[in-house]
This record gives sequence, C-alpha cells and structure tokens, in this order.
Amino acid sequence: MVNKTLIDKIISALMVIDLALGLFFLAILLTFSLEYEGGLVLDSPYTYIILLLIFIIPICYIIYYLIIINTRHKKPFIFNRTSFLTVKEKKKDKKNEEQRFPSLSAIDNQERKEVKYDKITNLKDFCDDFQSFCATIDKEPLYYDISDIRSFVANLGTSKLMILQGMSGTGKTSIAIAFEKYIGNVLEPIAIQPMWKEKSDLVGYFNEFTKKFNETLLLNELYRSRLDNRIYIIILDELNIARIEYYFADFLSRLEVNEDQRYIEIVNDTRPNDPKEFVDGKLLLGKNVFFLGTANNDESTFAISDKVYDRAMIINLNKKATPFKRNKVNSKIISYNDFESICESSYKKFIKTNEYIKTNQIIAKFNHYLNKCFNINFGNRMSMQLLKYIPIYIDCGGSLDDALDDFITKKVLRKIEGMDFLRLNDGIKQFLDFLNDNFEENSFKNAKKYLSKFLRR
Repeated sequence: MVNKTLIDKIISALMVIDLALGLFFLAILLTFSLEYEGGLVLDSPYTYIILLLIFIIPICYIIYYLIIINTRHKKPFIFNRTSFLTVKEKKKDKKNEEQRFPSLSAIDNQERKEVKYDKITNLKDFCDDFQSFCATIDKEPLYYDISDIRSFVANLGTSKLMILQGMSGTGKTSIAIAFEKYIGNVLEPIAIQPMWKEKSDLVGYFNEFTKKFNETLLLNELYRSRLDNRIYIIILDELNIARIEYYFADFLSRLEVNEDQRYIEIVNDTRPNDPKEFVDGKLLLGKNVFFLGTANNDESTFAISDKVYDRAMIINLNKKATPFKRNKVNSKIISYNDFESICESSYKKFIKTNEYIKTNQIIAKFNHYLNKCFNINFGNRMSMQLLKYIPIYIDCGGSLDDALDDFITKKVLRKIEGMDFLRLNDGIKQFLDFLNDNFEENSFKNAKKYLSKFLRR
C-alpha cells in the first residue's frame, strides 16, 4: 500500500511547480507581444486553454485537501463561524465546550454581593412575627394557629426533613412558601413526578449525546446553598405521589451522617472545568438546606414508610385557623448560623432545668406503657429528637405539656396506624387510663383525641 503522506507530498510538489510555471508563462504573455500564425498569441484561444490547464491542477489540489484529507480524520471542512476563529478564540470555545455543568459554572462566575442578615432576638417574637407576616400577605392572607407556627419552627430546629400532611387546601405548601418569603429566600417548589424512582430524577444525569449534564432545579439550589449562609427550604410538593424511599433514598442516608460527610454523588469522575464546589464528582449537602415535603393521603399516593416518618418531623394541617387582624410585618434575611445558634442555646438552657429531668422520666413511663399496650417504643433517634424539639417549642412560647403532646401524638402514636384495632382495643383503653391517671385532665388532649377515634370504629 502506498503511503498516503508520500502521495500528499508529491502532489504538493507538483502543485508548486505547476503554479510557478503558470505564473512564469503568464508573465511572458503580459510582457511581450508574441505572434502566432499571423496573429498575436493573446488572441489565440489555445493560449487560454493552456492557462486553464496550468491553473486547474492547484484548484484540484485544494479540493483534494479540503475533502479527502479532512475526511481521513473524520473532520470535514465546514464553512462556519468556527472556521474563521483565531487560535485564542478557538481555545476559549473549546474550554466552554468542556464545561459539562454550564448552569453551575455560570453560578461560579456570578459576582456575589455581601448579604446583610437580620438578627433573631428570641424565638417567641420570631414565631409571632411569622404568624403576623402570613396574615398580612397581600391579596391572599394566610391564617395559621400559633401552635402550628411553633411546631413548624421547632421542627426546623430539630430535623432537616419535615412532612406537612393533611387535607388538600389547608395550606401545607403555602406555609412553606410563606416562610421562604419571611426569611428572604424564595425557592421554586420541586413538583414530584409519579414515575420518579431514583436519585437522578432529582439531581439530573449526564447526557451522552450532548456531552452535558442535565442540571435540575434542585441541583442548582443545592449548589447555591454552598455559596452563602441563608436558609434554603427545598419544597418537595406531593412527595408521596412517587415512592420517596426510592428517589430520595440517597438523601435519607446522607442526612443520618455528620454534616461534613453529607456528600451526594453527582458524577463518578472528575474534569478540570467541573464546578468549584465539587469534590471528586460529589457535592456536599449544605447544613443550611432543609427539605419540606407536602403529602396528601388519597388513592393517588403511596403510603409513607416508617423509615421516612422516623427521620422526619411532622405537621398535621387538617383545618384552617379563624381569620384575625395583625399589623403588617416585613420580611427578614435570616442566616442559618444565627438560627442554629439560638436553637442550640435553647437546648443548653433546657438540660440545666428540672423540666429536662421531668422529660426523661416521662419518656421512661411512656416507653413502658407503649411497649405494654402496643409493643412499640421511642427508640434512640426519637428520644434525641424529642429532647431537641421540646426546648425550642418552649422558647417559641409553648409549654412542656403541649410539646410532649404534639410530639408523642405525631411521632409515636402514629405507629399504631394500620394495626388490627380489634386486638388493640384493650391496649388503647389501657393507654388512655395511663394518661388520665398520671397527668392532668387538660394534658395530652391531642393524644387522647387521636386514640379515642379508634375506639369508635
């Protein structure tokens, strides 16, 4: 087989020689008036035929170079903007092409302004102002009972995952959006789709055809949360329209480990132009990120498993509060560090009080009767959540009894859902007797009401 490079060199040499002879012949014609068979050479048609033949070889060579040689490398020559770019511009274009996360890279390149945060003086005023803020929203005021507001704030201080459930139209999504407006960081809710089954449905995936990563709204917000200290509320709207244990599994496991180890894998390799916050293709889940999921319980949704309920804090919104009048309250810009600090100070004060000792004694009593009546108990995770929840709820303006009642009803007694109530009938009666004999009549109203509804079945 003849070496293709040698053929290229031979053709190039012949082209140069031919071009030189053609130019030389043309120069002679223009310089001298030569005669041929009684006339001037320039008047003869053969002269132009010779010139055409001389110059057709270089033209053919150019066509050969543009088509044949480029085809060998599978890079056909195309006349477009790139064809006329300078070397510097081509390098810049190549650099942009290699950025497989264009949106996240754009966030890296944005100029960031210094954020001035408002100080939280105390949690009670914070809750009262938030309730007033909701009630004075233009066009569509929202009315929530103060106990729901306290529970909402205390839940945020206890866990990174919250589930707001209840009847449709009771303001589950609205309270989450209102809180985003109140703290000065409004994010677009993530609408969960029925076919979602894996993490890529939330964070996106690498498209082999475009060589770009399909960046989702959630991924963008998670990345932004790494760049400032604001509170980021990620609303998972109708989280149980698909199985949360599938598409949210990676996040559930990450929320269980230390905050500096909560890495979510986005890609399984690294590239030089990847976003700055990536570490080996992973993104650290910011400690300032909270997930709030709304849940409707009907025939179109899936049941939420105990695995999810145990890790989440719960709010039941089954009715709207009675409208009331309040003065207009402006939004604030709240830093996560400030919110975390005031919640931690609540716990540190609480463990030095008699109420802390009383709470542990109540937990022990409840564990005994829960195990005796329903064969369930608190567990270590739930006990830790309760001890974090109570002091924050109290500092929000609530009482110890109300905090215990709220937590035990939503987190512990909920576990009897789905059990055989014909067999549990005696256990429910025994537990109600335990509440009546050991606590004041007005204590644990929610727990008593919750258990009594099963006796009427």
